[in-house]
Amino acid sequence: MSQWALTNEDTLEPTPSMAPLTTIEELRPLTLVGSSQLRVAFFKVFDSKLYSQSGQWHDPNKSFRFELTYSRAISGRFLAKQTSKEWDHLGFSDPRRGEWESAILAMWPDVKKGDTIIFDVDDRGISRFYYNNEWVGSVEDPDFAPAFIAIWLSPETSRPAHRDGLLAD
Repeated sequence: MSQWALTNEDTLEPTPSMAPLTTIEELRPLTLVGSSQLRVAFFKVFDSKLYSQSGQWHDPNKSFRFELTYSRAISGRFLAKQTSKEWDHLGFSDPRRGEWESAILAMWPDVKKGDTIIFDVDDRGISRFYYNNEWVGSVEDPDFAPAFIAIWLSPETSRPAHRDGLLAD
């Protein structure tokens, strides 16, 4: 699997050196904020968990982790397109959006039942993605993390019940 990083210089290139933490086990411990299950119609799509340093959600600019465990097979391309649709729903129009969408498309794999994608943001605002606990790519722009997590945690999210579960525990 290719490993990609989008740097502040707006270049997308394979570079494992951008993410010195290559497995999730190397990351700092965080405390569970909440968990939720996303269903669409009668189909379970994924289980999700949100973690922060304090165990409470306050600020998307602080260190946090968002974990998705999939209940069905979904292509990486579909996941990237869904991200774009959710940003459209939120009215998100940052000029860097196209670069971020390209980065996501390049790094996200196809998933199957039981696979996990983890979105981990450190104190510097560097976003790292892990697939089944192995690093697959990073976005170093600190503005990416708040924009990405807004898909699930914005008060205007398309899935308010899912948001409530993530923030409730």
